[in-house]
Amino acid sequence: PGARLVVVGGGFIGLEVAATARGLGCEVTVLEAGPRLAGRVLPAVISEALLALHREQGVDVRLNVALESIEADSVLLVDGQRLPCDLVVVGIGMQPNIELATAAGLEVGQGIRVDEYLRTSAPNIYAAGDVCEFRLDGLYQRQETWRNAEAQGKHAALNLLGREVPFDALPGFWSDQYHWGLLTIGVMTTSVVTRALPGGGLLLFYLDADQHLQGACGWAPGNSAAKDIKLCERLIRAHVPLNAASLADPELSLKHLLRG
Repeated sequence: PGARLVVVGGGFIGLEVAATARGLGCEVTVLEAGPRLAGRVLPAVISEALLALHREQGVDVRLNVALESIEADSVLLVDGQRLPCDLVVVGIGMQPNIELATAAGLEVGQGIRVDEYLRTSAPNIYAAGDVCEFRLDGLYQRQETWRNAEAQGKHAALNLLGREVPFDALPGFWSDQYHWGLLTIGVMTTSVVTRALPGGGLLLFYLDADQHLQGACGWAPGNSAAKDIKLCERLIRAHVPLNAASLADPELSLKHLLRG
């Protein structure tokens, strides 16, 4: 209690550390280089809700700031500000270790590239987890979550044993921020429908041009959005056309939409 903590990076790791530290009575400052929190993976409305929550809990969140140096008892910002601190936690993302794959002549991009069976470009060599780059909606991407690493590890093992099981798990993650829960499933699109949830929460639905659900994001007190996200996963896999007005109606059960 009372320790001064500076967290560099406003992504999920940094924000979870900040929330935990505030719960322990630390003075916390979060430094984010971008214009909003978790900007790479969250829609603006959820980023704004995260920002409001952390500031409400007493965290000094600073956006659009750049770090010059970390010193023994402070951090120095590029604009000359010096922030006294006792501890610094750096959570600015990860760089996949692809040097061995590159040296072995495997195809790489931002990670080790694989096909739908998690096979690399070389026979009998598979890749899984944060280092693996696979196609989703036609584009190569990496998923830096333990959910993905677990699912890909199981699929890679099955395929090493000759099962030939294509990897089709939907991307998703969750994060606990104080007494609020954040959950996502699938992918974001430009077509968004918003449903208000009890307690000030939000459920965002992402649709394609044919009104099929492609992804969802839930933000609500506790774990109250978890059931909705699980139903959204079933709706994505069902590939049924949906009505935007029905999705936005908080009185209409998602189970009803699943039944058609």
